[in-house]
Amino acid sequence: MNLNIYLLSFCISLGFAGTILYLIRKRKLREQYALLWLVLSAIMMILSLFPSLLNEVAAQIHIFYAPSLLYLLSVVAMLFILLHLTMAVSSLTSRVVVLTQTLGLQEQRIQKLEAQVATSQRQTPAKNDASLEVFGS
Repeated sequence: MNLNIYLLSFCISLGFAGTILYLIRKRKLREQYALLWLVLSAIMMILSLFPSLLNEVAAQIHIFYAPSLLYLLSVVAMLFILLHLTMAVSSLTSRVVVLTQTLGLQEQRIQKLEAQVATSQRQTPAKNDASLEVFGS
């Protein structure tokens, strides 16, 4: 292939890695999620710099058309990203359930305390009125 396409591919990979690092620095992307993207970016850069590497690996595993290996690796990488994100969503879902239950228990506790305060306030004025009558006579 033409050298320009490899240079363009490398520049895109470098730009992608730079974008990931920028998002990490701005705290828009957490490190644990960015690590997988940075690894994929590094792989893209390596394949851009050494395009014959893809042909060699494809030949070793008996894939006759090297771009097919690239598509296979892309699909596998996306599956890993989906698995990673699904694990994160599952963990967050569990945390939301626990937080919702805790919030419900706290609201119930607040309602009980408010009821106790209201009950004690109703009983307190009656005692004050009775004590005034005793002192008033």
